[in-house]
Amino acid sequence: MHSKEEKKQRFERCVALEKEGKLDESIREYEALVADLGGAKEIFVNMGALYAKKEKLDDAMRCFESARKYGEDHIVDFNIGSVLYKQGHYRKAIIHFRRCKRMRADFTLASLVMGLCYSRLNEKHAAKRCFDEVLKAWRDNVVALTALAIIAFQEGELQRALEYADKIAALETENKDILHLKAKILYRMERFAEYADAVKEIKKSSSGFKNFDLFIQSVPVEVYTDRYGRIDQKIESLKEKATVDGTASSLISLSLCHLFKGDTDQAIDCLVEARRRGLMQ
Repeated sequence: MHSKEEKKQRFERCVALEKEGKLDESIREYEALVADLGGAKEIFVNMGALYAKKEKLDDAMRCFESARKYGEDHIVDFNIGSVLYKQGHYRKAIIHFRRCKRMRADFTLASLVMGLCYSRLNEKHAAKRCFDEVLKAWRDNVVALTALAIIAFQEGELQRALEYADKIAALETENKDILHLKAKILYRMERFAEYADAVKEIKKSSSGFKNFDLFIQSVPVEVYTDRYGRIDQKIESLKEKATVDGTASSLISLSLCHLFKGDTDQAIDCLVEARRRGLMQ
């Protein structure tokens, strides 16, 4: 068989193995192909991507550097930059992302990972510029939106941070991390009622909260009945006390009683109000 035809067939075999999920076997076939018949840009790019998936970053870099010898290519520079990012070499990675962008100005992924590099370097202005560029082409990119929300929160731009968080929450309703961030933003803004609602949403989606709910609900209310009265009587008494003295400690006690009764939403409301009063005193 002619070596060119054999090379093509063996390359297709490597690609087929990768599609079947046989990554290690595919890598071995790629390495054997290069040893027997020599490499090519596509061979080294594919092999480098496989090594990167396996977190064998030095081998991945070797492959991408070999691919570069066949001529400049934006994909090759992007991949080299991505490996450098994973290795923590953020400055070097940025150089390759810039090269990538010079060759393909519309290659949005380069802007995205370059923004992550700048974030790691705490160069927030440059990071925001990259993420804003991503959103112009890819307005629902959750990574860019999340990064911008965090930067805005860190810089005290709380309304902007909340707008980003709300957009992410609409795109990914099961995103627990953004629910936590949104709660932090609302608390910092002293929007305590909304903060309480956000905590309740976290409670719904968190296995720990769910299990605690189930535990609380499984305990008979009678367990908490003693010579000082039933739990409902205690709650009414503490509500009156919290209204009269206005202290956070009364609300914390009231919160515990609501927990004992199994009403975790009411307990959260009391704790949030206790926090609010504690801040105001």
